[in-house]
Amino acid sequence: MKRNYLFLILLFALLVNPFSVLFKNQSSYFSKGYNNQYESLKKAYYSSQYVNKHPTGSMPDETLEAFAGGIFLHGLNPILIVHDQPPLGRYIIALSILIFDNEKTIPVLLLIISAIGIYLISLQVLKNNFLALIPFGLFINAPMFLNKFSYIPLLEPIQFPFILLALYTFIIGIQKKRYIHWFVMTGLLIGFVISIRYFILGIVLTSSFLLYLLLHKKIKMSMILTSSLLMSLMILLISYFQTFKAGYSLIKILGIQKYIFFYHKSAFTQSFSYWDLLLFNKWHTWWGNNAVLSDAEWSILWPIAAAVIVLFVVFALFKKVKLNQAESVLLLWVTLYSMMLSVGYTSTRYFLPLIPFLYILATSFIVKLLLYSLGIKYVGKNVSKK
Repeated sequence: MKRNYLFLILLFALLVNPFSVLFKNQSSYFSKGYNNQYESLKKAYYSSQYVNKHPTGSMPDETLEAFAGGIFLHGLNPILIVHDQPPLGRYIIALSILIFDNEKTIPVLLLIISAIGIYLISLQVLKNNFLALIPFGLFINAPMFLNKFSYIPLLEPIQFPFILLALYTFIIGIQKKRYIHWFVMTGLLIGFVISIRYFILGIVLTSSFLLYLLLHKKIKMSMILTSSLLMSLMILLISYFQTFKAGYSLIKILGIQKYIFFYHKSAFTQSFSYWDLLLFNKWHTWWGNNAVLSDAEWSILWPIAAAVIVLFVVFALFKKVKLNQAESVLLLWVTLYSMMLSVGYTSTRYFLPLIPFLYILATSFIVKLLLYSLGIKYVGKNVSKK
């Protein structure tokens, strides 16, 4: 009972800062009034850089997404406006407008779900309620996470909980004898991932799962997971229902994905600048004179966590520590996602699906290293002498 009280006290302490941000901005998140702003948003869009060669003003990304949600709600074919991403994320914003008359409400709830997802994955890795609070607390109190409540709605935070839940259901599935329904959920969640933003991230996520299964010679599991990806494709296609309704064929819809790929291919410049940003807070910009700036969201904990994870891998290779299943999955995800980010220019905006896992893996290794040095065997909630 005392442990439960202590846990709740620690949890409350970690949540004070995030909930103070929520409380401070509650009227912005939960009050009605979007429909009164729609016409002004529409006017701002058609005079912005997205439409006008000589714009009278610049429209921020979160304002663009707010307008897109509104016009999608009015039934516009999504490929007729801001078609650089699949449409599901903007339909989620539209749903928020429909239910709450506020474009921010559901995205804020999704951020809260993301925080829960981070804790659940931490628990799968660390196997201890108290230890799981360490990476959870570090992340939800970081500027990277808290700032997402200020710039809302954006597609990256909307996509984030689906990435987390896909990782969580896969990790649970590989530990169960009856895993099929877990893999079915994973396939559905990957469908949301590729339908909210550019599909390449879904490919990287799926690749990390399949690579884990193949490395562990789980051929049957890999076949089941591959089969579940048909549902992922179905969700992507369903998100284009207005485009089908307008008379576009399946081939043309798939061709849109090709266009999205070539659109984002322009980002394949300044390769490996990702590492300069992650390790040294040197952000290589891609506009103007390509200045190198610092980012206020950067934390010294990022390079420290990255260095700890490298040591973790070295110790694992020399069999000084053993990776559990969840750690192996997250390590593959972090590796493949880092490789993807290394291809072109980047910003901390794209670090959301990366940083919490650096914290989780680094925390796990430090705990194992400390216990190993003390001659203690770590067995989740309990410890015992070797």
